[in-house]
Amino acid sequence: MSPSAPATATAAADNPDLSEIGHYVVTAHPPGSVFSSIKCSFLSPNSIDVVIAKSNRLEIRQFQNPAEGGASLGGGANNADVSNSSNANLFPLLLTLPINGRILSIAPIRFPTAKQDCLFFTTEKGGYALISYDESLANAAASTTAATSTNSTATSSTTSQSPLITTTGEHYPIQTHATGSFKSYTDHVMAGGRLCECGPLMAVDPLFRCIALHVYDGYVTVIPMNKGYEVGKARRVPWRRNAAGNDTAVGTASGGNATASGNNLSGGSGKPSAKPSKPRVGLSAGPFLDPFHLRIEERTLLSMTFLQPNSSPKHPYLPQLAVLHQDARGFQHVISHGINLQKKTLVRNGQLPQSNNPRNRKSKSATEIQSSASKKKPPAVTMPPSGEQLRVSRVDGGSGCLIAVPPPRSPDKKMESMGMYKEESAEHQTSSAKALGGVIILGQRQITYHSTAEGITRLRPTGGALLLSHCRVVESEFQQKPNDENDILRYLIGDDRGRIHLLSLMRKDGLVTTLHFDTLGMATTSSSLVYLGKGMVFVGSQWGNSQLIKILDDPVPVGTVCGVPLGEEGTKGGPLVDTTYIELVEEYMNLGPIVDFDLRPCSDEDGSSKVEGGKYRQSLVVTCSGVAKDGTVRVVRNGVGMREHAAVEMEGIKGMWSLRRKFGDEDDTFLVQSFVRETRMLGVQSVKDVEMEDEEEGGEKSEMDEEEEEGGALAEVTIEGFNSSKSTLFAGNLLVGKFDLLLQVVEDGVRLVDSGTLALVTQWSPFSPSDEDSDDDEPLGFITVASANESGQIVVALRGGALVYLLVEGGEGSSSPTIRRVKQVTLDREISCIDLNPFGSSSPHRKEGSDSMELDNAESSPRGTRKSQLVAVGLWDDFSVRLLNLSGDDHSSVLDQVLHINLGRGNDNDGSSLTANDNDEQELGESGQHMMARSLCLVTMDSQSTNSNSIILKNTAAATGNNVDMLLVGLGDGKLISFVVNQPTSSPGNNNWSIHSRKEVSLGTQGIHLIPFQHGSSKSSGSCVLATGDRPTVVYLTGGNAGSNSNPKLNYSTISLTVEDDDDDDEDGHNHASHKNISVNVATPFRSSLLFSTAGAHSSSLCIADENTLRLGMIDNIQKLHVTSYKLGMTPRRICYHEAGRVYCVGCIGGLDVGMDANQNNCVRFFDDSTFEELNCINLEPFEMILSIESVSLSINSPPSESKSKPSDTASPIEYRPFIVMGTAYAYPDEDEPSQGRVIVVECNSGGTGNLKSDTEDQMLRHVRQVADLPLMGGIYSIAPFYGGNILVTCNSKTVLCQLFASVITPGELLLNCVGSGHHGHLISLYVKSLVSSDKSLSKCQEKTKQRAIVGDLMRSIALVEYYPKHQVIHELARDFNSNFCTEIAMLTDNIYMGSEGYNNLFVLQYNPNATTEQTRVRLDTVGHYHIGEMTNKMMGGSLIMPSNNTTGSVGATANGKVASDKTSYESNRKIDITIGSQTLYGTVDGTIGSILGLGGKAFAFLNSLQRAMDAIVRPVGDLSRGHYRAWEQEQKKHASCGFVDGDWVETFLDLNRPTMERVVKEMNKDTRWRIRDDGKGFSTRNDGRQNLMDTEDGMGTDAGISSNASALSVEDVLGAVEEISMLH
Repeated sequence: MSPSAPATATAAADNPDLSEIGHYVVTAHPPGSVFSSIKCSFLSPNSIDVVIAKSNRLEIRQFQNPAEGGASLGGGANNADVSNSSNANLFPLLLTLPINGRILSIAPIRFPTAKQDCLFFTTEKGGYALISYDESLANAAASTTAATSTNSTATSSTTSQSPLITTTGEHYPIQTHATGSFKSYTDHVMAGGRLCECGPLMAVDPLFRCIALHVYDGYVTVIPMNKGYEVGKARRVPWRRNAAGNDTAVGTASGGNATASGNNLSGGSGKPSAKPSKPRVGLSAGPFLDPFHLRIEERTLLSMTFLQPNSSPKHPYLPQLAVLHQDARGFQHVISHGINLQKKTLVRNGQLPQSNNPRNRKSKSATEIQSSASKKKPPAVTMPPSGEQLRVSRVDGGSGCLIAVPPPRSPDKKMESMGMYKEESAEHQTSSAKALGGVIILGQRQITYHSTAEGITRLRPTGGALLLSHCRVVESEFQQKPNDENDILRYLIGDDRGRIHLLSLMRKDGLVTTLHFDTLGMATTSSSLVYLGKGMVFVGSQWGNSQLIKILDDPVPVGTVCGVPLGEEGTKGGPLVDTTYIELVEEYMNLGPIVDFDLRPCSDEDGSSKVEGGKYRQSLVVTCSGVAKDGTVRVVRNGVGMREHAAVEMEGIKGMWSLRRKFGDEDDTFLVQSFVRETRMLGVQSVKDVEMEDEEEGGEKSEMDEEEEEGGALAEVTIEGFNSSKSTLFAGNLLVGKFDLLLQVVEDGVRLVDSGTLALVTQWSPFSPSDEDSDDDEPLGFITVASANESGQIVVALRGGALVYLLVEGGEGSSSPTIRRVKQVTLDREISCIDLNPFGSSSPHRKEGSDSMELDNAESSPRGTRKSQLVAVGLWDDFSVRLLNLSGDDHSSVLDQVLHINLGRGNDNDGSSLTANDNDEQELGESGQHMMARSLCLVTMDSQSTNSNSIILKNTAAATGNNVDMLLVGLGDGKLISFVVNQPTSSPGNNNWSIHSRKEVSLGTQGIHLIPFQHGSSKSSGSCVLATGDRPTVVYLTGGNAGSNSNPKLNYSTISLTVEDDDDDDEDGHNHASHKNISVNVATPFRSSLLFSTAGAHSSSLCIADENTLRLGMIDNIQKLHVTSYKLGMTPRRICYHEAGRVYCVGCIGGLDVGMDANQNNCVRFFDDSTFEELNCINLEPFEMILSIESVSLSINSPPSESKSKPSDTASPIEYRPFIVMGTAYAYPDEDEPSQGRVIVVECNSGGTGNLKSDTEDQMLRHVRQVADLPLMGGIYSIAPFYGGNILVTCNSKTVLCQLFASVITPGELLLNCVGSGHHGHLISLYVKSLVSSDKSLSKCQEKTKQRAIVGDLMRSIALVEYYPKHQVIHELARDFNSNFCTEIAMLTDNIYMGSEGYNNLFVLQYNPNATTEQTRVRLDTVGHYHIGEMTNKMMGGSLIMPSNNTTGSVGATANGKVASDKTSYESNRKIDITIGSQTLYGTVDGTIGSILGLGGKAFAFLNSLQRAMDAIVRPVGDLSRGHYRAWEQEQKKHASCGFVDGDWVETFLDLNRPTMERVVKEMNKDTRWRIRDDGKGFSTRNDGRQNLMDTEDGMGTDAGISSNASALSVEDVLGAVEEISMLH
C-alpha cells in the first residue's frame, strides 16, 4: 500500500459516505430465465443450433446427433442442481453473447446467397440488430489471444502485425450487418403515440421479404429486406465512436445511432437516398431497405404472424400479415392484411389492389394480348382472391397466439417437379394454387384451426389450461419426407401446468379433417419449445429449470420427472395416468423468478453479520425460486463442494501420498500416511476380499451383505520395503527404464521398492556416501524436506542448508536400479520447502498421451515421464524463492541458481540470477516466520478443468487448453503468491528464466500447503492446485482456450463439505445434504473406481485430513457458484434463515390447481438447514397470504406502565431472544387493498446442544411455537429489525414501531404491541429498511447512533424517517419528490440510500444534513441513475465471498516480463486505489444474482474512465450502444447513467487481446479524468461535489507536482486493478 492508503482508509472509516461516491454493479450468477428460443444454422451451414434469449444475453447451443458421435441418451436425471455430465456433449453451450439491451424477440434470417442463417433481434428500448457468426474473425481473435497470452512475455513485438490490425477492438466473433432503433424513427411519425400493451410484436415473412414490427398502437412498422444482399461480402470497418461523443457506430449500415432516422437503414441497392442524410459508413449495400409505417384499424394486437404461402414461384402473393386483435367489447378476432412493399401501403382485407381492381382495367386488343403473351412477363404480385383472405370473428376469448400452418403441395407443383407442367391462364393458375395456409389459434379453452381458403374451421377443447409455448415437429431437411395432401402436421404445445401436448392436424386431399390433441407427459413449465430432431426437444422456461427432453416412441411407467410424480394433480383428467412418453435427458439451471432471498452465514461465528473492518461474513444465498410445481428453494454458494463418501477419526496425520501398484494403472492402490515417528499404509480392497477375511475370522455373512458385494474399502496394509517406524517425507511412483518402482523418503535415507514384489531394491543414505563419482565422503546429515517426480529425479534437503540432487538410473542392461548423487549446493539458511514437479505434467499421476505434451527443451524418458529442468527452493527466515538449474553441465557438481525471486511487492529482480542480501531480513519486518514460503508448486495450469469461460467459441470441441507455466508460493500467514514463469528459448546456451504477472491473495490465516491434481477424467482433465488451510481453496485457470478470445486468468474457489444423508431420502428420491466449512491440514488426490463409483468426467476424488479426521470425497465441477435445489411443489413467496433455530422459514402459496381458489392452502413451512427435512408447517387462515417474514432478535420488555406519561424507553428489557416475525394480509376478492392483516411472532429452538444420543432425539426436542400475534387494519407489507430490539412494520400507508412485552396476567406469555402513533403520508408503504441487522449485537446500539430508517412507497419513492424514543414519534426528515414505483430499497449508510423501480432502473439518493436551508434538508438528492435491465425483487447487504485483505496485481508484469521495482510498485499503488464501501446483493425476476459495491472517489474515477475508454474502443455485439442501454428511462423521462459502473463490461477487459488492451489504456491516458485530486471529501460539504467528480472534462486528472509520464497508466496497472475488484464479489 502507498503511504496515502492508510489515510484514505481512515477517512473512509470516519465518514462511510466517502466509500459511496459511486457504485459498481456486477453479475455474480447470470440470468437463467428463457424468454425465447429458435432453431437455425447460425454457426455453420449444416449445424442444428439453438439460439436462446435470456434477459440481456444470447446463448447458442448446438445439438449433436448421437449417431454422429454425440453422447448417448441416458436415463432421466433427478438432480436439478447441475447438468447431467454424461450428456454434456449432447447439447453443449458454444457461444455466449452479452447484448446491450433486454431481448424481446429473435428470428433467423436466411438470404438467398447465404449458406447459414443471420440472427435478427429486438430489445426492450427499441434497439434491433442483424448479426451473423464470423468464423474468420473468431480464428483471427484466437491467434491473437494465443500470441498475447500470459504464457509469453508482455512485449507487443512478439505478435505478428497482421492479426492485430483486424482484431483490435473486435472482442466478439460477430459481424453486424444492420443496427438501429425502431423507437427513434417512429417517434416523429407518431408523436405522442402510446406503446402497445402486448408488445413489441415481431413477425418475419416466410419468404424473407420483410419484417413487421408492432411497437405503437395503431401502427405496424415494416422493414423490407434486400434479397440481393451478400452476407459473405460484408465489409468491416474498425469500430470507433465519432469525436462528437455520440454513439454513432462505425462499421454498420445504420451507424448504430440511437437517434437514427429511417433513412439510415437504406442501402440494399447502394443508391443514395433522395433525402439528405448522414454519410453512409460500413457496409456498401445494406440488408434492409427504407422502413415504412402502416396505419391499421385494429388497436389491441395480441399476436401476429405471416401466413405461409405455397412455395411455387408461379403464384406470388403479397405478404399476408395475420393479426389476432381484441375489440373494445373484449371480443377477439383474426384478420389478415396484405403488405405492398413496392408502394409501401397496407392492402386491407377485402380490398383489391389497383392491379386487381376490375374498374381500373382497360380492354386490350388482340394484338396487345398477343404481344403481352409473347413477352411472357412474370405475373404481378397481387392479393389472393377475396374468398381466400383470412378472416374469422369471435374466437375463443382466452386466445393469445397464432401459428401459421403451411399449405399442402398443390397438384401443379407435383407436375412441375416431374417436368409435366403445362402453361395455363393466370386465372386458372391462381384458382388452382390455394397458395395460402391457415392458422392455428391457441385459446385458453380450445384450439381452433381456420382456413378461409379451404373454408374449414376445426375445434379441439383443451380442458381450460393456458397454452404458453409451441413448436412444429420437423426433422432435418435430409431426413424430411416429401409433403403431400395426406400428410400429418404435428406441433408440440406446452401449458401452464408443465404438460407437453402433441397437436396433430390430419390432412386428406389437402384439407384438414381432424385435430388430435394428446398429452405426452410432464416437464417444466415452458415458455419456449424447440424440436431438435430424433425426438429431442429443448424446453425453455421462465418459471423453472430449462430442460432437454426426449419423446419416446412407447410409453414407460411413470416415475419422478422434474421432482413431480406423474399421474397426480398435474395430469388429472388427462389420458396419461400411469405412463409417460417423456424422458428427461439434461437440465439447465434457472434461479428465476427470484421473489425473495435471505443470507445464511457460512461460518459458525456468533454475533454480528459483519466482521472487523465493516466487511460482511461470507454467506450462502437462499432464494425463493420458481412458480407452482416448479417452486423450489435454491441454496447458492460460492466455491467448490466436496461430497463426503467416508470419514474416520484419525489424529496426527502430518502428510499423505497416493501410490499406484503399477505405474500404468489408472487407479491408486495405497494411501501412505505419515505420523510423528511412524508411517501407516491403507490399501484399496474389494468388498469381496474384505468379506472373505471376515468369514475366515468367524464372521457371518448377512443377506444384505450378499446384495452389496460390489465396491471397495480401505484397509490397513503393509509394504515390505517401506520403513514404517519413521516419518515419511515423500512417497511416489517412479518409472526408470524398465523398472517400475515405489519411492519412500525418510529422514535417514531414500528407499526404492519394487512395485511387483513390494520388496526393497536399493536405498541411499546421507550418512554412508556410496557415490562412485563423489569426492565428498563426509556424512551429510538428516533429511528434512524431500521432493521427487516420476522420471526418477529426487531432491532432498539436509540439515544445515544442504540441497542434494539425486537421480535414479537403470538402463536396459542393468539388473537393478541405482541412486546416483548428481549435484549439491549449500545455502545460507535452512531449507523450508522444495518442489520438483516438471512443467507440462502438473500432477504426480500419469496423463494419457503425455508424449504429445513434451516441451521443446525437456528431457524425457522413453515411456512418457518427464524430467524437470528446475527445482524451486524456499528458505527459513527468508522472504524469497530460489530457482536452481538441474539440466546444466553434468561435469559441475554444484546446482546453479538461475533466478532469485523476492516475494515482496517491491524488489529489484530483473529476471537474472541474484544472490541473497541483507535486505531480505529487513523486509520480514514484524511478520517473521509467518511470511516465509511454507510450500512451493511448479505447475503447468490449463483451462480444461472448468467450463466457466464467459465466451466459448464454436471450435472448442477440438480445442485444447492454453498451458501456462506457473510458480505458486504458499506462505505461513495464509497468503498465496503466484507468478507466471517464462522458459528460456530453444537457442543453445540460453538459460534466461524470467517471471511476471505477480498476484497475491489471502486465503486464510493458517499456513498453506499446495497439492497439484488433475480435475476430471484422464481424457478431459485439467490442472488445478489445492491450497490447504483454514479455508481450503482450489486454484484453477479459466479462459485462453484455443479458439477462444478470453485470456487465461487465475480463479480461486473455496471448498465446502457436503455431507449426504443416504438414510433420509425424501419422497422424490433425493438425498438431502448439509454444507459446512472445513479446515484441511494435508491432502492428496486419490483415484479409485472401487471407492468412487460415481466418478465422472467433471469430478475428482481427494483424501483430506485435519487435526482429528480423515475424509474421502469427491469435489464438484469447478465453477464460481454452485446451486442446490430443494423441491417444494408450490409457489414460494417469502423466505428467511433463522440462525438460532437452524431452520429455513418459507412462506408458500398453494391452491393453484384448477377448481381451487388461489387463496386456499397458504402456509409457512419450516425446514432443517442441514437436511432440509420439513420440521413443521403453520397453515394460514382462508384468504390469508404471507407478505413479509424476518428473523430478528427482539427484546422482551417489562410490562408497560399504567401511567401513559412514562416513556417506554426507560423500561429496561428483560432479555433478548431470537424470533421469526411474519406479516400477512387477508386478500378478499372484493377488496382492492387488504383491510386486515396480522403480525405473527414465532419461536423456533435449535434442539439439543450436542449431548444428545441421536439425531432423532434432536429432532424431537426441536419445535416451532407461535408466541404472539398482532392484528392490524391492513396488509403487513414489510418488517425490519430496529434499534432497541424492536421492529418497524409497514401496514398499508402507515409505518409503526412494535415492541414485545411480557404478560402480567399470564406468566411466560408474550404480547406484541404498537408504540406511538406511527408515521403516515404514503400511498402504500411497501418496504422499510434500517441499518440494524437481525442479531442483537447491533440492535442494542440505539445510544450510538440516531434511530433512522427509510420507507419505500408504491409511487412516491423513498422517505427518510427517524424515531424519537422519548416522544414515541416517527418523524419524516426528508423524501425523494420524484415519482418512482419502488420494487425494493436498501439503506447503505446513514445518508446514502438505493432503490429499484418498476422500469428496471436503480437510483441512489443522498441526504444532506448539513444543508444551509430547510428546503434543501427535506429533499433527498438523486446522485445516481442506472438501468439494470431486470426487475429487482430483493436487495440485501452481504457478500458471497470470504472477506480478506486481497492484494492483487498492483505490481503486474512490465513490458519486458520483469518484476516491477520498488519505485514502480509505489507508483502503481499510488495510481490506483481500489476502496470499496457497502456490499449489497440483489436478485431479479430473471434469476440473476448480482453484487453492488460502493466505491471510493479514486476507485470510481478510475473505473468510470475505463468504462468510457472501452465504450470508445471495444465493439459491442450488434453495435448497440451500451450508454443507451444503461441510461435511465421512465416513461417520458430519460437521463444518462451516472454514479454507476457497469462491472460486467469493465471486467470484459480481462478477456481482451493485448492490442485492444493497449488501445483502451491509451484512451484512458488521453482522458485524464481517471485521477482526481481528493477522495471525494468535497462531496459531503459542497452541493456540486458529486457533479464535479462524475462529469469533469479536464483539470481534475493531473496533480501539479506529477509529470504526465509518471502519471500515465500501463496495461498492467489496469489489469491489476480490474483483477482486484473482480475478486471482491
